[in-house]
Amino acid sequence: YLMSIMQDYDFGFDCSSETELLLSDAVGAGGEHIMYSSNDTPEREFLLAEKLGAFINLDDITMIDKVDKALGGKFPKTMCCRYNPGGVFKLSNGIMDNPGDSKYGMTKDQILDAFRILMGKGVEHFGIHAFLASNTVTNEYYPTLAGELFELAVFLKKKTGADITFINLSGGVGIPYRPDQEPNDIHVIGEGVHRKFDEILVPNGLGNV
Repeated sequence: YLMSIMQDYDFGFDCSSETELLLSDAVGAGGEHIMYSSNDTPEREFLLAEKLGAFINLDDITMIDKVDKALGGKFPKTMCCRYNPGGVFKLSNGIMDNPGDSKYGMTKDQILDAFRILMGKGVEHFGIHAFLASNTVTNEYYPTLAGELFELAVFLKKKTGADITFINLSGGVGIPYRPDQEPNDIHVIGEGVHRKFDEILVPNGLGNV
């Protein structure tokens, strides 16, 4: 029922299992309304994601071979790759998270190789995704993340010529759980992301991402 309400507002669904894909299908979602990310994936789940037209997001470069096997060598025209810059993710108000400890996501060199491999397998359009922190109660997180991903998109475009059609700023806007926490301001966040968009993507010919 809750998913049906979200569907009415044209939201999409972030899925990581067969059950979540089936739930999305049950409320009529499909295509660009589903992002499928998984790191331990049975072949049938890749097949279901492809059948629903979902964006398949690869959590690491080794998954290219798994998708190849599952889909019989016929890749979707659009694929997404998860980026992990490593190290410690900091903002002015302190350490947000430690991507270097995560086993998921591709390094800059790996995502470059992944784009080239996928292009060789017929993929025509690309997305970039990153999950560096979640439930953040700060207006800085998304503009900072956007800046990193926008710079990465420019780098990948210049190195590969890939058609980068979307950038997924994941993680979830946090809510304050304690009385002393100041809530996020979604308008300030949006303005910050927009500034990064205008500063980085637009001058580099990626204003349609």
